[in-house]
Amino acid sequence: QTGPLPAGWMVRVDFPERGEKAEDLNFTTMGSGMHVTAGPHASFWNPANTASGTYTISAQFGVRKEPLHDAVGLFWGGSDMTGDNESYAYFIIYGDGGYTVKHRASAKSQTASARNNNTGDVHTVLPKAMNAAIVAAPADGGSASNMLEVRVAPDSVRFVVNGTQVAAVDAKNPMMPNAGIYGFRVNHNIDVHISGFGKK
Repeated sequence: QTGPLPAGWMVRVDFPERGEKAEDLNFTTMGSGMHVTAGPHASFWNPANTASGTYTISAQFGVRKEPLHDAVGLFWGGSDMTGDNESYAYFIIYGDGGYTVKHRASAKSQTASARNNNTGDVHTVLPKAMNAAIVAAPADGGSASNMLEVRVAPDSVRFVVNGTQVAAVDAKNPMMPNAGIYGFRVNHNIDVHISGFGKK
């Protein structure tokens, strides 16, 4: 992190054991939004941003540079975000037009290999799939802009891109926490502007 974080915000990198450091990314306010230039994979949140019950979290991700195999997206239901029992669910979209839904728990206690292979406490809720509603980057390292929403309700959690529902999960799924901190994720080597981030 080359400068101060936006007021109230925090960052956690995924793989400190690989040498990933928050100092190797830049996260700043820009206009009415925020901008991330990421080296490491990381989660970004403000502890004041919490949600429970029925709600929608959303943000526009204007990716300036993104590898086709990497992703940006939203997380919700976060708890112990800086501790050993970190837990949250997340919905991410890839540069190639795919998406996935996962759950992360106790990440610090898992090896990088276990997390990468979903044999530890990173669980795949919905495997990667393609959807035409997602604007893909035209080439590796290209740009694309997408509006993401996670709509949490008593019966389901729905995932929406650019106004089109791409998937849904039963709200009773134990890997779909409905209450806690919400924020966003930016994976490896991505340059992205985040606008309209919030809850309704």
